[in-house]
Amino acid sequence: ITRDNAIDMMAQHILTRPVFEALFEHYNFAAGNPVARALDELHRDFGEFGLENETRDLERFYESVRMRARGLDNSLARQRVLMELYEKFFTTALKKEADRLGIVYTPVEVVDFILNSADHLLRKEFGRGLSDEGVRVLDPFAGTGIFLVRLLQSGLIQDTDLERKYREELHANEIVLLAYYIAAVHIEEAYRGRLGSDSAYEPFKGIVLTDTFNLSQDRTGFPRDWLPANSERVERQQASPIQVIVGNPPWSAWQKSWADENPNVDYPQLERRISETYAKRSTATLKNSLYDTYKMAIRWASDRIGDEGVVALVTNGSWIDGHVDSGVRACLAEEFDSIYVLNLRGNQRTQGERSRREGGKVFGQGSRAPVAITLLVRKQHSDQNGCQIQYHDIGDCLRRDEKLKKLLHAESVGGVQNWITITPDRHYDWIDQRSKAFSSLYALGSKDTKAGKVETTIFGLYSNGYKTSRDAYTYNYSHQKCADNARKMIINYRGALQEIREAASAFHDVSQITNRHSSNLRWDRELRNHLQRAKSITFNEENIRRVTYRPFVPINCYMDYALASMKGRLDQIFPQSNSDNLAICVPGMGSTKPFSALIVDQMPDLELIPKCQCFPRYRFSKANTSQGVLLDDTPSLERRDNITSTAWWNFQRCYVDLSLTKDDIFFFIYGVLHAPSYRKRFAVDLTKGIPRIPLVQDFQTFSRAGRALADLHLGYETCEEFPLESPPPPQFRCPNKNNSC
Repeated sequence: ITRDNAIDMMAQHILTRPVFEALFEHYNFAAGNPVARALDELHRDFGEFGLENETRDLERFYESVRMRARGLDNSLARQRVLMELYEKFFTTALKKEADRLGIVYTPVEVVDFILNSADHLLRKEFGRGLSDEGVRVLDPFAGTGIFLVRLLQSGLIQDTDLERKYREELHANEIVLLAYYIAAVHIEEAYRGRLGSDSAYEPFKGIVLTDTFNLSQDRTGFPRDWLPANSERVERQQASPIQVIVGNPPWSAWQKSWADENPNVDYPQLERRISETYAKRSTATLKNSLYDTYKMAIRWASDRIGDEGVVALVTNGSWIDGHVDSGVRACLAEEFDSIYVLNLRGNQRTQGERSRREGGKVFGQGSRAPVAITLLVRKQHSDQNGCQIQYHDIGDCLRRDEKLKKLLHAESVGGVQNWITITPDRHYDWIDQRSKAFSSLYALGSKDTKAGKVETTIFGLYSNGYKTSRDAYTYNYSHQKCADNARKMIINYRGALQEIREAASAFHDVSQITNRHSSNLRWDRELRNHLQRAKSITFNEENIRRVTYRPFVPINCYMDYALASMKGRLDQIFPQSNSDNLAICVPGMGSTKPFSALIVDQMPDLELIPKCQCFPRYRFSKANTSQGVLLDDTPSLERRDNITSTAWWNFQRCYVDLSLTKDDIFFFIYGVLHAPSYRKRFAVDLTKGIPRIPLVQDFQTFSRAGRALADLHLGYETCEEFPLESPPPPQFRCPNKNNSC
């Protein structure tokens, strides 16, 4: 709890208490809830400061709520008002919190399907259901409490089990105070509605204000002396074996900019578990996305469920086929006995035909990501051999309402037809598995060859494109404006550096300092590290170079190592502004866009082609390396072939032609990468790894085509212009008199 967190909590409590009093006059929520009670006491302690003046302007709003509440005569109507409060007030007034936690409202059809599926699998695998004694259910990310509310309102819990379930076997966690309040009242109203409107109010003691990711064997959230009654609830939950975990975890990945000042919280213990499992088994190089909060939720739930039980979550569906998520898939298949994945699609980060096939967004405007419902079953004693993975795709081109209707009709995984049994391949792919033919082709490059260990690929060195993380300040079509922007960036940086040096003997907050010097500079982790290391940056107009920013879009770029987020090994490919070199650029792994390839003769940006990987004809070695400068324009540069000697010899041997040159091979590759039949046959493989090249029968045809394409793609400004007005097409005349062609 930071100072800002405490202010947010008090503000939420003070602003929303009159709303609860208006909606629920029949009971005193603040008296029955330990967190509300503690904050009420704190509020009274602050009474001398006249906090009532802070809410005086809201009196008309409170009166409108009271007027509306007078017309609400049932629990469902009051709950509907709570949902409106949550969706409209929370996401507007507390936008940073909503963005950081990735909060979206779960459709009721999804909630019901998950609950029914959990009950179905419990009965199928363990011979008991959600209503049975001893089956404890936990929603670790309660939000508005919709999962437990629907469980209480459904017929899954029998009347004879209702009281025991509510008092002893239902648990929920929530960290945002307003959501916690709403969830508590929501669940209490659902229980009261089930008993009858004349029944007495009974607080729900199973809900806890806590950060679920911080709960473990030796951690129980807040210090006990802060909220003792809340801590008792945490300890009771921690001591209880949990058989079922349900919910919609937070979907946030990370803040888009350090300037947002809205970072995710660090969870060392949970992050270590991901490092030991998902990251260790992943075949990707960059593994940051494995620490997305929804994957952390899967990891936490997998550990919390114990020796037996069911985990049922709705999450971002990218993990199903993501390259970096191979470790997630590998671990889930090893840790559980049965897995059911229902892919609801809806990935609207795609374009064109693929976007149309993905269909509607299940969460409406709440998320553009694909959505998946996942059920994981663990049995203490299983007689089956390995994990049984069942997969179902909801279908192409379905609207949101059509997808939800399908869930409603199926009711649970037991009602879903046409499950596909998945057998993972050696890459831990579940769907869109790579073809065996592709793996036998000649790889353009590999991490081993890149590191100088072996020489089994066509190219010895390759690199990502250039990433600035501050394109608006670094790139410009105007040489003069590019220089002006670079000067302003460096002035901002040096101003922050000066302030750091002056505050060296006193406490200083780097974030606050960089915020004060961000008018013409975007700060990121790397640049802050340079600042804390007191790295000096000076302006040099010779650092302005031409870069291929997007296909056929050259632009000026101010290039300095300290101002680059990622340079890869481009200083060995285009070390100088006039370096004589060519490079074939292809998408990086995991791209959601159709495969493409483009040749360049100057440094490419990372997004020239999505997550651009560039394979150069030559590489350069330098006699001297200047520390702190990205490009060292020393004259002693040696240009060396980047096509390996082994590959050259293999091509000559394969085609029985010792006259084949490395240039021939380079343009042959460019020709093959543009072949429609190649792109179609290996479309899946090209999204999951570095391209591989077949040794086709007619080498020279592809090599000539590659040269012609390279001439066109590099010389597009000087080649013969295509006529703006094409001549009209010839009129077709049917040779048969009756037009029966």
